[in-house]
Amino acid sequence: MSTTRREKDSIGDVQVPADAHYGAFTARALDNFQLSGMRAKPVFIRALALTKKAAAEANAELGALDRKSALAIAKAADEVLAGKLDAEFPLDVFQAGAGTPFNMNMNEVLANRANELLGSAKGAYKPVHPNDHVNLGQSSNDVIPTVVRLSVIISSRELVKEARELEAALQKKAREFADVKKVGRTHLQDAVPTTLGLEFGAYASALRKDVEELECSLERLGELGIGGTALGTGINAHPKFKETIVARLNGLTGLKLRASKDTVELAQNMNAFLQFSGALRMLVVTLARTACDLKLLSSGPRGGLGELILPEVEPGSSIMPGKVNPSIPEAVEMCSYHVMGSDRAVELACKAGQLDLNTNTPLIAHELLGSIELITNCCAMFREKCIAGIQADRKRIAEIYIKSNTYATALTPTLGYAKVAALVKESLRSGKGVKELVLEKKLMDAKELEKILREIA
Repeated sequence: MSTTRREKDSIGDVQVPADAHYGAFTARALDNFQLSGMRAKPVFIRALALTKKAAAEANAELGALDRKSALAIAKAADEVLAGKLDAEFPLDVFQAGAGTPFNMNMNEVLANRANELLGSAKGAYKPVHPNDHVNLGQSSNDVIPTVVRLSVIISSRELVKEARELEAALQKKAREFADVKKVGRTHLQDAVPTTLGLEFGAYASALRKDVEELECSLERLGELGIGGTALGTGINAHPKFKETIVARLNGLTGLKLRASKDTVELAQNMNAFLQFSGALRMLVVTLARTACDLKLLSSGPRGGLGELILPEVEPGSSIMPGKVNPSIPEAVEMCSYHVMGSDRAVELACKAGQLDLNTNTPLIAHELLGSIELITNCCAMFREKCIAGIQADRKRIAEIYIKSNTYATALTPTLGYAKVAALVKESLRSGKGVKELVLEKKLMDAKELEKILREIA
């Protein structure tokens, strides 16, 4: 029995594995683009199948496709959604521009599986044809950007959930540490008194604002160019196809998607992805900055600040016994920097659109979906293995606070900047605290001084 079947396309004959549901176009792409060994994320494949199912249903509703074929295509799409045909999508994420191989891979798989359901053989493409029926009213120009938008929106649900849970964990620590008065630092130097609770509350607030920006960018991604076909012109699509398929997609996903009023613009302009990528970048900047602060505050523990005690997750050295490193914050840093690099790739890809089309959508999809997955996992790890178990070394924090002169600024309204500056310098020379010097020089009585110090932070 032959292990291949022969298919013919506009270029010539192609040998396709006999049992494959994909066809000639996919086989050529599989041979041409063996670059990274990475395949599209499952959410991308599912979003592509959803789009094809909605298209078949919309075309049937509009009378452009017979209901028997539409039902078979929809059933085949359901099998893809259930993960039954995962092996049929072998293409590299780096491939021909505009994601035409991705689009045709799905068209061929759904056509062949639909034909099987209708009693026909793979490769015959009768009665269902990949281009004429599965791709009816569509083009890679509108399908792939739509699928990227869908897959980003769908996969971001878990990211938003994890980011909000991380924010809640930080807020919980803010409440726990609300009474821990400590040295505040600017320029890495002693500044004014603060509390550990205020610091953790600020981390939580920053993360909350970043998630809000992320949600705003997701709203923009809900505008779809599907129905625009080639260049966004709508050529070969039913006049009502655009609105009908979007309505079908809303029904299938439960989302609030909307048809674009300017599909030509959406074929050219990928800045909605750039906005989302920028929101991801802001979020990871906050994560990295928080992680770096935790590393500093837990440094030592004897030879550094040692104000925080991070959960021990692994031995810290292959040569230094007993050493424990801030491994989780270090991993958060690396994840964050990787996403920052991906954001740069998305920026360049969005910029590189030329004339009537941006052909870089496969790269945009790869970078955004990879970043979403990475940050989602990163937020969960940070919360579970670090933030939830952080302890304050209250004794160490108090020792540092007592030795510092951070409270001196609070004396400025009473004593004046110049006099307080002189007291601080004298304190550093003599080893006496500013409080001690104030009382010694009778610049303020003890009752007034204590009142001011109690009100700090």
